[in-house]
Amino acid sequence: MFTLNRRNFQRRPWQLTVAGLSVLCLGLAACASSGGSGGSGGSGGSGGSGTIKVGQITTISGGYPFGDTVKGTQSYFNMINKHGGVNGHKISLVYGDDKGTPSQAATLARQFVLQDHVVAMVGNTSLIDCITNKGFYQAEHIAVIGGGTQPLCFNQPNWDPVNAGPYVGHEVMWDYTFNQLHPKSVCEIEQNDPSSIAPYNAERAWWEKNHPGVKSLFTEITYTNDATVNPTPAVAAAKSKGCDTIELSTVAPNLVAFVKAAKSVGWDGTFTCLGSCYDASVPATLGALAEPGGLGPKDKGIFVGAELAAITSPNPNVKQMVSQFKIDGTPANFWSEIGWVSAMVFVKGLEQDKHANLSTAQGVLSALKAMKPINTGFAATPLTFGPGSAHSPNRGSQELLIQHGQWVIAPHQNAGTFMKEPPLPPLPG
Repeated sequence: MFTLNRRNFQRRPWQLTVAGLSVLCLGLAACASSGGSGGSGGSGGSGGSGTIKVGQITTISGGYPFGDTVKGTQSYFNMINKHGGVNGHKISLVYGDDKGTPSQAATLARQFVLQDHVVAMVGNTSLIDCITNKGFYQAEHIAVIGGGTQPLCFNQPNWDPVNAGPYVGHEVMWDYTFNQLHPKSVCEIEQNDPSSIAPYNAERAWWEKNHPGVKSLFTEITYTNDATVNPTPAVAAAKSKGCDTIELSTVAPNLVAFVKAAKSVGWDGTFTCLGSCYDASVPATLGALAEPGGLGPKDKGIFVGAELAAITSPNPNVKQMVSQFKIDGTPANFWSEIGWVSAMVFVKGLEQDKHANLSTAQGVLSALKAMKPINTGFAATPLTFGPGSAHSPNRGSQELLIQHGQWVIAPHQNAGTFMKEPPLPPLPG
């Protein structure tokens, strides 16, 4: 078995110091316009009743349900508004579902900015927003803080992802899989979002080139996966090809469906998935099937790469987040956590400048560009917006495993740490 070169991998403590975490309007404080709103109303910006109006574009339908991001964002704003808002201004959120289509993403961006007069976008987590609205956001001086799903999200001056992203996530997942799980044969089943296929292929080719021996372990690589697709044929194919590990890029409900499909066809093996599969409800939903050995003697368990802090942390600030989620009826998962952390970075950035002009998008963007990094406690590295032409502040991920009915840090990692990854190769965007 080959060994990866570990010299390029640094580890950093997983500090938990600030509160923060999951496809529809249900559970939010209120719903309005084309999306929803929470907090106090207003005429836009921080005028009128003194609110700061922000927008969010998220892919809620279309096969990839990221909509719990809305709930996480709203939960954080609910907590902030309860305590007086930002520099005396409460925050109002409007949101919309782009359905994974460029036309809808473009329409929502123009509606929120030009008609609703939002001063920033917070929590955007979309398959298409980064690509579709890059030029528009720059022209209108709109800052965007959200979840990056594609390379272009990490390569523009107005866009700041709070997550590590699927490309750092893949590196951590491959490193752990091939060094710790030692699979004989991997069937990789990626999401069938067309904009992700070229970057995933490019990253895998780079990884294989730099780690001889990996390529021979990928028995099959397919792009057939979203939440609307029956996973049974894919699992049956993995069984017929002799794969003892299935690697996924999907969302938690689909992970559950895959595991149940594996049981139905008699596949015995291990599941690994990106952080998008992280959901506090998965262990209880799957029960004994989630435990190592649940599918058979070859099953080493269900592993996911957490890009943000696990909600089981004893840190009091994480407990505060979980408490707010319970108050608001917000599910605890990767997507709601992205929403929470996006809102937190936005608020902390504005709070650093007591004299920021919060009535205009340009004033908000200027304040965020001047933001000093903060140890949020939810990422491997301090988060910021900052003045750069590209943003990738979160540089780590960590493997979690379901054991005894809960997510725990996977074996053979230093407890309480993320793996910090080296810079990614150039990827097509």
